[in-house]
Amino acid sequence: MPVSTDGDRLRRLCAAALVLQLGAACSRAQRSSSDAGATAASDEDAGATAASGEGAGATAASSPASAGDGPAGDVIAPVYPKADGAPEPLAARLCDALHALPARRKAACCGGRAGFHAAAECARALSSAARAKAVTLAPDDVGRCVEAMERSLEGCDWVAPLAAPAPPACEGIVRGALGEGARCRSSLECADGLRCDGAGPTDAGICRAPRAAGPCGHSVDGLAAVTRQTRLADAHPECRGYCAGRACADDVPLGGRCEAHAACGRGRRCVDGRCSDAPLPPAGAACLGGLCAPGARCVDGRCATPKAEGEACARDGECRAACVRPDGRAAASGGSAGVCGKRCAAP
Repeated sequence: MPVSTDGDRLRRLCAAALVLQLGAACSRAQRSSSDAGATAASDEDAGATAASGEGAGATAASSPASAGDGPAGDVIAPVYPKADGAPEPLAARLCDALHALPARRKAACCGGRAGFHAAAECARALSSAARAKAVTLAPDDVGRCVEAMERSLEGCDWVAPLAAPAPPACEGIVRGALGEGARCRSSLECADGLRCDGAGPTDAGICRAPRAAGPCGHSVDGLAAVTRQTRLADAHPECRGYCAGRACADDVPLGGRCEAHAACGRGRRCVDGRCSDAPLPPAGAACLGGLCAPGARCVDGRCATPKAEGEACARDGECRAACVRPDGRAAASGGSAGVCGKRCAAP
């Protein structure tokens, strides 16, 4: 039975968040080309707005979302505006580890130059939130994340067309400082237990408690996307229960009928169509609803530790990155066995 988690949905929407934010910037640049005089004036206004929203006084601290309201008219602007000056050092260090480091390591493994990555966008948005005192970053937390990223990228057998997942040490380290009712640009800016209602890549919102009923799952959290916080819903849930078909619903009780893990509530999962609180099984045990304990993955119904580079394999799921043949094609494409190793491009 296919399942979907909040982390899966957030990963699928990361690209959408980046496209929307970068598209907003491009829209402003195109307007500048077609009407230099008028756009120059509007850019001056936008700069003044950004300066006031970035924290050159008490206004930024009390209303961190002011810069995200955007200029007047039909110009679409990203909720985290372009900022002058260098990014905050701690934000730059974290974003480099999350985005630039994997790009550099992959380039070293595959040859060529590092491709596009979101380190600059991440540092810009995170610095804006930090300067507005909407989020906090602890040096020790960032240090542990950087070290974990470096360890996870050792060798080349992690290289695959898609980005490697961030290690657990990098989750939950962007902490919100805004209380209920405060203006916000991301749920990460709100204190634990609150979410930024109405926020999106170009819209600010309000920190609110989870709702019992009503719409959900309609927006993308740009800051969570670029900082790779895939467990956003754990600390900042939209619903008191869970989001079902774009509307909040009550959690299914233990033993109740279910179709997805999210329906059973936090810490529970859907097993054989029923909600269960059984612990996730380790490597060597049968999978539980397609899930395994951290460090293992479900392969042919059993939990297994991903194989190391050079070990025999028949499919990608057995390896850290990919199961490859000597000719570079996917091992499964011809039905013959291969070995675990890197795959620099999609088969």
